[in-house]
Amino acid sequence: MHQKSLSSSNNNTVDSLLSQDYIVGVIYDKIKDVYLMINYRQRGGLWFLFSERRINETSIQTIKRLIDPIINYDSDQIQLVKVCSTKTLPFKGRDVLFYAILPKSTTIINIWLNGKIDGIDFERQLNNLQDNAIVWLTTIQLKHISKLSRLLGMEPLLLNKQFKDIFHSTIKINQINTAVIFEEIKIPQIETISKINHNNNSAEILLISAKFTLNIQEKLYEEYHNAVLPSDYLNFETFKKLILQKGLESQNLINYFRAFDSTQRNYLTYIDYLLGLAALDPNTQHGGIPAEQRCRYIFRYYNITNNQRMTFDEFKFMIKDIHKNKGENLIDDALNNQALQMFRSFGLKSSDQTLSLIDFLSGVGQLRFRGTSVLFRLNMSINDFLKQSSIKSNTLIKPSLTSNRTLSTITMAKRSGIQQQISVDESHPYEIATHIVKVSSII
Repeated sequence: MHQKSLSSSNNNTVDSLLSQDYIVGVIYDKIKDVYLMINYRQRGGLWFLFSERRINETSIQTIKRLIDPIINYDSDQIQLVKVCSTKTLPFKGRDVLFYAILPKSTTIINIWLNGKIDGIDFERQLNNLQDNAIVWLTTIQLKHISKLSRLLGMEPLLLNKQFKDIFHSTIKINQINTAVIFEEIKIPQIETISKINHNNNSAEILLISAKFTLNIQEKLYEEYHNAVLPSDYLNFETFKKLILQKGLESQNLINYFRAFDSTQRNYLTYIDYLLGLAALDPNTQHGGIPAEQRCRYIFRYYNITNNQRMTFDEFKFMIKDIHKNKGENLIDDALNNQALQMFRSFGLKSSDQTLSLIDFLSGVGQLRFRGTSVLFRLNMSINDFLKQSSIKSNTLIKPSLTSNRTLSTITMAKRSGIQQQISVDESHPYEIATHIVKVSSII
């Protein structure tokens, strides 16, 4: 397979100059139905062309800098159409702007179109891609890659219809209306009530139990978005880098990722990341609603098949880890016998049966199965980790809440599908961002 590569000078470092917005260039051949993608190997995924825009640089100049190493063309042979704009960190003030790169003749596409991956040995070809290699992929291939968590983020699929509407439009290019698909991300200062009652959902309660104040949430938010930009999603490779910093064992990272990924999309949102860390935090109590939420994470962690039905072999790993965390090493027959005895406590009669999530939650809640409190834990609280990181690097500066962008619960609602606000009581020290409301049903 012939591969061209993007010049390393067009990566995210911009000649030590202060950068501005991220510019994303989308190139699509409507005849062959393929997108041009770049392999960002260090970040473990393929995505569109992108770069930070330099000071005093226009969008067309940024795009030209990106595609100059790829093709020979005259600048008047292409035209940009702004497809959408997504706001990023309010305390950074940078946006991500998506542009469709439209050729004014089919000759340009013919020059671009090389490096197309065929269906034969598709995954093997992907694994052999060099860093910054350029490939052309169909929508079907992108969907397959997405299931493997091999995209930087889900935007190539989520925005696919909007992109194709632009590229297939018969309207003159200068008459195409641009569409802003994403709304601005905000972290409003909204406080929860001081006592737990029926108005609090499980996500709020989990964060309160973990002692995740607004300040902690902001720092995690900044950490997350600095890692995923210009995407808004966390793939497995980037997740590994973030979570290893928290002291987890490298051999179990795929299990942690599966546990965080409550919607089984193979990518994490900030909400997924935040609530997963709260479930891991040693401050989080293992009783009541926080315990139920933690048990859902624990079940997904050990349910390797990820089908909400835990096999006996998967259950044995859980039993082994419970005893390991208590300083005991169960192996062979001793492990098998202990696991079978505990398996039967859920009403199961043989190791050929499977344990459902509902039965697992019921067994733990009724105290018929004990030991889960020692599972799925960090050795250090997130609060202590952030304090330690701040001391080491002296670079974690508290984000300003007086951004020149107005904090808006309306735009957050559009972004996250929020249906109600959180009650307010100024006496409570924990401030929960509104974008975590009403997500307990998918955890």
